[in-house]
Amino acid sequence: MNEKNEKKICKTCGKDFEIRKEDFIFFKQVKTASPLDCPDCRMARRLVFRNERTLYKRACDLCKRDLITVYSPESDFKVYCHDCWWSDSWDPKSFAMNYDLNKSFFEQYKELQKKVPRQSMAAVNNVRSDYTNGSAENKDCYLIFAADYNEDCMYGRLLQRDKNCLDCAFLHESELCYECIDSRSCFKCMFCEQCQSSSDLLFCYNMRDSNNCILCTNGRHLSNSILNVKYSKEEFEKKKAEILSSYENIEKAKEEFSELKKNTIVKYACQTKCNEVTGNYLHNCHQGIMLYDTYDSKNCSYMTDTESPIDSQDCNNYYYKPQFGYNVMGALEGSQLKNSAFVFYCNEVEYCENCHHLINGIGCSAIRRGEYMILNKQYTKEEYYKLKEKIEEQMKKEGTYGQFFPAELAPFGYNETLAQDYIPLKKEEALKRGFSWQEKITGTYGKETIKKSEIPSSIENIDESILKEILVCEECNKNFRITEAELSFYKRMHLPLPHKDFECRHKDRMLKRNPRKLWHRKCMKEGCKNEFETSYAPDRPEIVYCEDCYKKEVY
Repeated sequence: MNEKNEKKICKTCGKDFEIRKEDFIFFKQVKTASPLDCPDCRMARRLVFRNERTLYKRACDLCKRDLITVYSPESDFKVYCHDCWWSDSWDPKSFAMNYDLNKSFFEQYKELQKKVPRQSMAAVNNVRSDYTNGSAENKDCYLIFAADYNEDCMYGRLLQRDKNCLDCAFLHESELCYECIDSRSCFKCMFCEQCQSSSDLLFCYNMRDSNNCILCTNGRHLSNSILNVKYSKEEFEKKKAEILSSYENIEKAKEEFSELKKNTIVKYACQTKCNEVTGNYLHNCHQGIMLYDTYDSKNCSYMTDTESPIDSQDCNNYYYKPQFGYNVMGALEGSQLKNSAFVFYCNEVEYCENCHHLINGIGCSAIRRGEYMILNKQYTKEEYYKLKEKIEEQMKKEGTYGQFFPAELAPFGYNETLAQDYIPLKKEEALKRGFSWQEKITGTYGKETIKKSEIPSSIENIDESILKEILVCEECNKNFRITEAELSFYKRMHLPLPHKDFECRHKDRMLKRNPRKLWHRKCMKEGCKNEFETSYAPDRPEIVYCEDCYKKEVY
């Protein structure tokens, strides 16, 4: 066991990275090899297995009905609709393969991967919410992703228990919100970031227990305020109506808000109830490094979008108290999960995809219940462990043992997936690193019936005839339409029509969040010597304080 940190060069991007002595202890605990790639490249290989928002229409390969899916019509995978995939009309075990020690593990897994049908999308118990993915228990929702228990929500990502919210991300338990990010328990808030337990906020940042505020930052218990200055209710309503009166006025307010944030005091990281961790957007996390959008973690590192993980590393979208996991993309519960994608309620599995309730499995795909299985074939306990040992020795000789699925096994093009969101690459670089690229991304161009300059500036004189029109995005030139529910929301909130399509609006929101990277910096409060790891780069304009100085200034 290594007793000190070790420097390595990433085999994919060529950059230096470090493996900590704590990492080596973890690798020994979970019985795996140390990584050959840096944390970013490890994450990219996992994320390229997750296509959330690029949707296509094609037919189910079993019942032949039309469906919405994350797999393009040109994909050579078999794709089944939700009902067919879960039915008894087919058996994943019927694709069982005998393991051949004369062939590489990944060569054989690829053969199985191409044969076994894949589920069209990850959607459970949704009602009238066909265009959602990574979703569960949603009702009357449209184009929301990684979202649960929402109603009448549209165009968002990572929404939890929201109602009548549009164009939001990382929003929880809120209602009638628009363009809100990283907020919780908000009502009728628009263009807000990091706000909680507040109502009727417009262009506000990091507010708590406040109402009727415009262009306010770091406010606590404010009401009827503009730029953190108290006004009458009438003055507040006049200013709000002025901003919302036209698309142009909203764009001006966006610029003012952006400049306002540049001169705002910010805490080095969005962390609450955390101890000995580095990262951002964290709550109740203890011991670990490079955590992002993680809650209730214990002794975990290199994790993103996770909830209640224990003793795990290098996992994404990993929920409900999974433990001892390594290099996992998508898991619910489970233990001792390694180098796998979308393994739900499984234990002791490696190199498996889209499996449920599997115990002791290697290289399996779409198993819905089983144990002691390799390449979808059933073994006795003794046979399983004997062959498992041989496979591990073979992979160690190949130099692939302990590493995630190679890039060429990813089921999507790099530009279809979350990898492009967080680690963007040009086509040439993606191909150079072994990933594929989707040339025919869904969407139409040149079909608009209203030119960019003709999109109405105000919502006041727009009627339902707009629902028949085809608009064009002012940034990417992709066509888009306004839905009936969307128009109703805009009218209710007195908002003008958007001038960008959903994907460009999503990208704008994501750019407002800090990157999943860290820099070592010092507190900018005069006289303070505290240092920290922060996702605010040194060249950014914000005034970055340590937690103690921030609390003294803001609370």
